[in-house]
Amino acid sequence: MSDSIPDEAQQLHEQGREAGSNGDPVRALDLFNQARLLAPDWPYPPYDMAVTYLLHDHVEEAERWYATVDALAPRGFFTAKTALDTIRRERRGELFDGFSKAFALLEWEPPDRRLAMLGDITARFPGFAPAWKSLALLLDDDGERLAALERGLAATPDDETYGMLVINKALVLGRRGQHAEAEDLLRALLADARCTAGCESIAKATLSGSIGG
Repeated sequence: MSDSIPDEAQQLHEQGREAGSNGDPVRALDLFNQARLLAPDWPYPPYDMAVTYLLHDHVEEAERWYATVDALAPRGFFTAKTALDTIRRERRGELFDGFSKAFALLEWEPPDRRLAMLGDITARFPGFAPAWKSLALLLDDDGERLAALERGLAATPDDETYGMLVINKALVLGRRGQHAEAEDLLRALLADARCTAGCESIAKATLSGSIGG
């Protein structure tokens, strides 16, 4: 898709990311918006606008731009579907104020602290599927990992989280030698209308490889 995006839009977007990295969110947002106006069908600038607004406590604006991304890329774009679902749950009062930002920032925590924080989140909010998905990836024991994945699948996940939960469940089953069951899960996911583009790519690559090898 980048081949069809004007060079100026790509340059403005990159400059916006640099401004954001340098601690200038106002300039970053202005540059992202300029890029968006030049390439209105490109989801990357509004995605980075949404992230910037979220990390600077403008939840309503973050929701607006994540929704824009979801409309531009209905089969998924990075974490947009998960972030949008999380923000909407927060705004409905299912999660505490500031939860969406705090959860997004977990990515930069060291593994031990992230594990502890995810344990706390899953205990307090067992219906929040993305936390189970993230927790499962940090667990060493496949039995515990599978249990966490099952809890996530039972927790009404957004489409992106759902796909990754299924893929990771298939990987665990593959490691346990349950190859046919793992392959059936992946094929069912690929046939599911909920399967996002990112999950489709990973599921196909997993199927073409050696599950659990």
